[in-house]
Amino acid sequence: MLGVSPLLPSLVEGFHLTRLDVAFVVPSVYLGGLLFSLPAGHLADRWGVRPTLLGGLALSALGLALSAAAPRFGFYLLCIFVAGVGWSVVNPVLGKAIVDLFPTRERGVAMGIKQTGLTVGGVISALVLPPIAAVFGWRAAVAACAVVIGTPALASWWLLAPLAAARPSTAGQSGATPAGHWWWLGRPALLVLFGAGVVFGMLQSAVLSYLPVYGVQGLGFTAIAAGALVAAAQAGGAAARLGLGAASDRWLDSRRPPWLVLTSAIAAVIFATYALAPVSRPAVAMLLAFAAGVGAHGWVGIYFITSAEAGGPRQSGLLSGVSFGAIVVGIVLGAPLFGVVLQASDSYRAAWGVFAALAVLVAMIMALAGAAIHRECERARGRA
Repeated sequence: MLGVSPLLPSLVEGFHLTRLDVAFVVPSVYLGGLLFSLPAGHLADRWGVRPTLLGGLALSALGLALSAAAPRFGFYLLCIFVAGVGWSVVNPVLGKAIVDLFPTRERGVAMGIKQTGLTVGGVISALVLPPIAAVFGWRAAVAACAVVIGTPALASWWLLAPLAAARPSTAGQSGATPAGHWWWLGRPALLVLFGAGVVFGMLQSAVLSYLPVYGVQGLGFTAIAAGALVAAAQAGGAAARLGLGAASDRWLDSRRPPWLVLTSAIAAVIFATYALAPVSRPAVAMLLAFAAGVGAHGWVGIYFITSAEAGGPRQSGLLSGVSFGAIVVGIVLGAPLFGVVLQASDSYRAAWGVFAALAVLVAMIMALAGAAIHRECERARGRA
């Protein structure tokens, strides 16, 4: 699914897109998550992890296969929306799996490993897909994505047997009446957490959508070199998700919010650098992209495990779905906001500056609300 980002320069050429058109590609993938992440989390709680996860992957493969044959840009967006619906189950389902299978002091690193898998896929796609598109066309690259995401849906049922060990919840067991699905609306700390997720999603959306195009249009890189920038950003996110996940388990008494403050502060510094002092030297640009990945992607594992812990064992899937929905709202809003600022100002400096300010804002929010969010997680542990 992260293959959409490094293919953006090829899509710009293939569909003759404007810079504003670019803003709608990545959000189309995530819009399915916005609409279906809550039902996906509920299905994970009721049906169990294995069937929900593999069914979602199969739907994603179908959507990507159709998008590879899209005759027009609008139909391409519709197909990747379908793929995003299938992908929307991954985070809430695996958030539930981690809460089911791991004790508190191992969940951060477990989620970090899971999220690192996602970003390793992003690194591979950023390095492999632009060359495929350059030689065979973007359609062949998207078809390759469909094959890769469909393979585990067909081959992994027996391999994932440990995920079936925890019995799915029933409505009676969890007390999750229809009204009960919305209990978190009465918890201000959780509302702040989910609101911060919107801003985090906006930061990620800017990097996913515009870093490769910025590399081509702002720094003068080729499409393949811009793909290497995306790979560096994904590598930064992978390293941060694993390292910060382990750190959040072992330090600060398993308090997760301070690490969210750290990643958003890093994002603010890098975005400000892009705005004020853009660097086109390849080695330095790669280092900055790596740090941008730490800020834009490194927070995800810690954020998801915080949300899952706040739901406790019985509603971890539900709150994982809510948190994913919050992030997707941000992703849907972030790229269009970046595109509008870019189009209005004709300046990457202005667009990156706006997002540097958003990163400062979310760092301040998490610093102020972190203690209350941690208390919600402690309360959920007491209910277990």
